[in-house]
Amino acid sequence: TVHRADVEVDVDMESYQEHGAYMWGTLLDRRDGAEPQYRAFVTWEPVPTMDEARSFGEFWSWMQGVRADAHSAGLTFAAYCYSRAAEDKWLLGSARRFAGMSGIPTEAEVREFIDGPDWVDIYIAVSQNFVCPSGKGLKKVAPVAGFHWRDDEAGGEASMAWYRRAVGYDGDVDASQRARLLEYNEDDVQATRALRIWMDGAAER
Repeated sequence: TVHRADVEVDVDMESYQEHGAYMWGTLLDRRDGAEPQYRAFVTWEPVPTMDEARSFGEFWSWMQGVRADAHSAGLTFAAYCYSRAAEDKWLLGSARRFAGMSGIPTEAEVREFIDGPDWVDIYIAVSQNFVCPSGKGLKKVAPVAGFHWRDDEAGGEASMAWYRRAVGYDGDVDASQRARLLEYNEDDVQATRALRIWMDGAAER
């Protein structure tokens, strides 16, 4: 079993070590037959940077707007992540760090959301439903549901090196690495959606 909603948003955050969260990737699926829409809220200023406040505030305002619109229309809403510890850490940390700035929620608002029913961790659903001898990481589990990343090197460690080149930590900015990170992030949110759909359908058979 896995929680489903009329309006679903998959979320995947990208951070660089402990310096900051530079990207909040989203996949909006209204479950009305239209193709899901990917959107990333990102800063390409090397973290830590105050521009994180802008990208985080835009992400939060957008997601909560989608949530409010769904509820006002009498529809259910759920936002999904995979292994929520990192997302929770940077949601709360960003609210504290940028408190009082435009679009930034209070820590209490973030806490109310992540402790409520609209924030769903697919990792927990996998843990409750399956035995995973090879591990329960998204890169291990999603291929069972038929999903594969476009980049053969996709992974957290590799993304750190891509990020250094994308923002020019070690020299000139390499714009191709920005595109690579966006593709990697999109595949991550597509993977959580694919896994949820598989659990809700094919896995039952």
